[in-house]
Amino acid sequence: MQKQNISVLVAASPLLDSYALSTAFAEQGITSLTSVAINEEEIVKQVVKHAFKVIALDIIEQPLEQAQALIHALKVRTGCHIVAIGSNEQIAFYRTVVKAGAQEYVVNPVEASALNNVDFQTSFQEESKGQVISVVGSKGGVGASTIAANLARELHQRGDTISVADMDFSTGDLDLQFDVQGNTALVEMLQFPERLEPVVYERSAIQVTKGISLFTGYLPLDVSPFWPEKSALDHFRKFCLSHSDMLILDLPSFSMRDQIGFSSLAHADVRVIVVEPTLASIRNAGQILAALESSQQPQSGKTNIVVANHTKSDKASLISCHDIQRALGFGVDVAMPFAPTHFLEKSALGQSSLKGNRKVNRAFAQLADLASGQVAVSKPRFWRRGA
Repeated sequence: MQKQNISVLVAASPLLDSYALSTAFAEQGITSLTSVAINEEEIVKQVVKHAFKVIALDIIEQPLEQAQALIHALKVRTGCHIVAIGSNEQIAFYRTVVKAGAQEYVVNPVEASALNNVDFQTSFQEESKGQVISVVGSKGGVGASTIAANLARELHQRGDTISVADMDFSTGDLDLQFDVQGNTALVEMLQFPERLEPVVYERSAIQVTKGISLFTGYLPLDVSPFWPEKSALDHFRKFCLSHSDMLILDLPSFSMRDQIGFSSLAHADVRVIVVEPTLASIRNAGQILAALESSQQPQSGKTNIVVANHTKSDKASLISCHDIQRALGFGVDVAMPFAPTHFLEKSALGQSSLKGNRKVNRAFAQLADLASGQVAVSKPRFWRRGA
């Protein structure tokens, strides 16, 4: 049997024949098993910390109702595949356990061939629900948050439910972009990811409008800087996508120098890099794109979108889209027009930028088309420098 790169968390009591269970998993090429007590909170904590995908759950001593509740809770909170082990051999018991959320139910002691019909590999190759879109500016002040907020509005208009997370815990401003009151809930969610339950989503999310939920974690300046653990961030992404069609991460530009911050961009399904027509911004954007190209993260299924945000007039900047393309070696996918009276007027703060300017509206529609996959990013992507 070919060895599979799958780790299993075993929640067991002394009644479970651990040797027989490990033999059954070994028959499937799975040899990495970790034991934990049968405690819901501890199981969830271990899953979040070590990214387990399979839970072997001992329900030998538990009444049927209690076993059902535990299986359902673990399935909802972790999304793991659950193999339940019990002592009841009745077919009705088997059906009830599977209906509660278990992928398979086997009887203790587990026979060596008991897991032959469980296709673990196919389970992990299933497409994940939803889509993660990460938006980052090549440097501070290029308008990435404005673009992230209005991209969320544009996608929501097309019928998608959107979760938006402001990952700048110090100077974020998505609450201003959406004209809502920010809070610190996102920090608490990332500090204690094992506590994420459906009710937490409802209580922590700031309801911008029906279908758009905002998460913020704005901390006072006299508080120590915060940045989440990778496992916590991965669990948060998975949690949000279980409640919405898309998750938009507004990443601060300084986070690209942090391994976790860059991985948030690299692991996203769609990476939106916002650049303005200045030398510093173009240089930083080139470094980000080069890092993405050379990262070990698989590039298949990933989309890079370069947005040129014209924060200055063509006369003031003297740098055109063509100049940006030649300098980057990558094509510009969306050009956001210079529209100071549209974006910066007193009544524009906190309001949608999708109406009132035809060119701006067209640019955001084009960006949404690319982000949602309705229009493919143009190929080839490489521009010869100096061409």
